[in-house]
Amino acid sequence: MVPKVEVVVLGLLAGEPMHGYDLLERFRERSMGFWVEVGKASVYQTLHRLEARSLIAGRAQDGREGPDRRVYRITRAGRSRLAEGLAERFAQLAPYETEAGLALGFLDRLSVAEAKAAVTARDRAVRDLLDALTDERARSRGATDPGRALRDAMLDRQRALAEAELAWLDGFRSSLGKIRR
Repeated sequence: MVPKVEVVVLGLLAGEPMHGYDLLERFRERSMGFWVEVGKASVYQTLHRLEARSLIAGRAQDGREGPDRRVYRITRAGRSRLAEGLAERFAQLAPYETEAGLALGFLDRLSVAEAKAAVTARDRAVRDLLDALTDERARSRGATDPGRALRDAMLDRQRALAEAELAWLDGFRSSLGKIRR
């Protein structure tokens, strides 16, 4: 499977050539941190790895107003690799996996009081996520970039998942006594 960070880097470079810092800025502008996790260091490592495999091509650019930079563009082979990574993910039967889901799966290892506190903490975290999603939509409300509609749709997807989790937590909370005795 094409690594997630490769799909992110290739997907962003498919829009336009850019250097590493611009790539991270585009990631932020598209609100991608709300639906995919990648580390900054892994982005730079991936740029080097993709260039070594000729999936992207880099060229040095004089830094007139700052340090010299390397600008990357996606190659034909890189576009094929991106298409492969996207196709794999569209067709993959996979759970909606989260770190919280992993923790919730072991609530039976906690006392009833600890389990109730954990569910309350998760409820708060999901509500904080909903607040952050609202703030992010407000931040980008005036944007006119071509990616706005997709960014908003992805934020709406996260909102729907968060609201579904809150509804599930409400029902789950009442069954905690049966789970942990």
